[in-house]
Amino acid sequence: MAEVIMPKMGDAMSEGKVVRWYKKAGDAVKKGEPLLEIETDKVNLDLEAENDGTLSDLQADEGAVVPVGGVLAYVLGEGEKAGAPAAPKKAEKKAPEKPAEKPAATTEEKPAENRRATDRKDSVKHTTGEYGEAIEMKGPRVDKTAPAAQPAPAAAASGEGERRKSSPLARKMARELGVRLEAVQGSGPKGRIVAADVKNYRAPAPTAASAAAPAAKKPTALPPQQLEDKKIALTGMRRTIAKRLSESTGPIPHFYLTADYDVTQLLAVRQQLVDIEGAKISVNDFIVRAAALALRHHPFVNSSWGDDEIGLHADIHIGVAVSTPEGLITPVVRNADQKSVRDIADEVRVLADKAKNRKLLPNEYQGSTFTISNLGAWGIEEFTAIINPPNVAILAIGAAESRPVVIDKQIVIRDRMKITMSCDHRIVDGAVGAEYLRTLRTYLEQPLRLVI
Repeated sequence: MAEVIMPKMGDAMSEGKVVRWYKKAGDAVKKGEPLLEIETDKVNLDLEAENDGTLSDLQADEGAVVPVGGVLAYVLGEGEKAGAPAAPKKAEKKAPEKPAEKPAATTEEKPAENRRATDRKDSVKHTTGEYGEAIEMKGPRVDKTAPAAQPAPAAAASGEGERRKSSPLARKMARELGVRLEAVQGSGPKGRIVAADVKNYRAPAPTAASAAAPAAKKPTALPPQQLEDKKIALTGMRRTIAKRLSESTGPIPHFYLTADYDVTQLLAVRQQLVDIEGAKISVNDFIVRAAALALRHHPFVNSSWGDDEIGLHADIHIGVAVSTPEGLITPVVRNADQKSVRDIADEVRVLADKAKNRKLLPNEYQGSTFTISNLGAWGIEEFTAIINPPNVAILAIGAAESRPVVIDKQIVIRDRMKITMSCDHRIVDGAVGAEYLRTLRTYLEQPLRLVI
């Protein structure tokens, strides 16, 4: 009898929430088949069966919060019988977190149950897309003892129900290929959409009338939402955001430096790259590379604070703040100073997509040495950002806009951008921060430095 346990998906993870079960007690399962979806403080992921057998004794209902190492269910082997089923855990209503927390237990201090759970961590694997890909690409499994499944209707209901009728790999492929799942006809059991269905899907050719429709459509204002009294339970991500920001604004002495940059040439170089290569490159991709190159000249800005020492980092890993429906998360572009603008653009686009779908892995959102937050796309001219510990600085990027400026006693129109740097005064003094922003200016106002 194999246990299905709550895995540990990062150093800070202590518990996970059961979002949904794909199987119920008594169902036959196969190795590598998704059993349930769980939610951590950063991502959602599917847990897969490590053994063939029969699912038994579900220990947690949908919505229940289970500690790392806790048993979620059992998988019975051939001939094994289930014991007395335990009552499933109901969704827990968490009490507010206390300001002070006890330090994590050392290996010697961990209870025997937790150590045993750690030893069993390989009994369940999370779905990242590549696992089970060979099986999915070949098509759905066929149960020869069951009657043939009827094909699903072409116009399937969208929303939550739609997700239940598609495999994790199919959803991943649909996002990457830009395919709408509701347009795909599933060939799996009960109309479930598998990877092969998405791969073989061909969108119908647009008619002349449908092609002309978008051009004739006029922009309309969003209708006002109906307000109501309502309480929304805190998600793991929102709880973590609140904790991290409280840790930052309390003990870290912030101060702010704002510089106004001329980005006329940068916007021109970006447009040329887009026109010549057809690449999807944003202004922020240039800023990520410029910030990384500038950090080479200012090691104390690429450092972290310790109780007894300052940690200087040999590598430059830039965290890029991404907004998701549940809150802010910062995927990390590793060794950003060693990558081209085009490479950074491709990587940020993939990371942002994974972040919005809660599919980031721990090594993709942990370990930044510097952070960038950009609200220019929302028309924000200038703002201040809160430092993302253990970083000692963060850049807040405003919108690039055309403004009249005086050059050589003449009024001309130039594209300008305001950038505000939040600094940890325990390490970064005013002069150090100002020198960094001056170095950053040379890269942003002479953008050929970024593409050579």
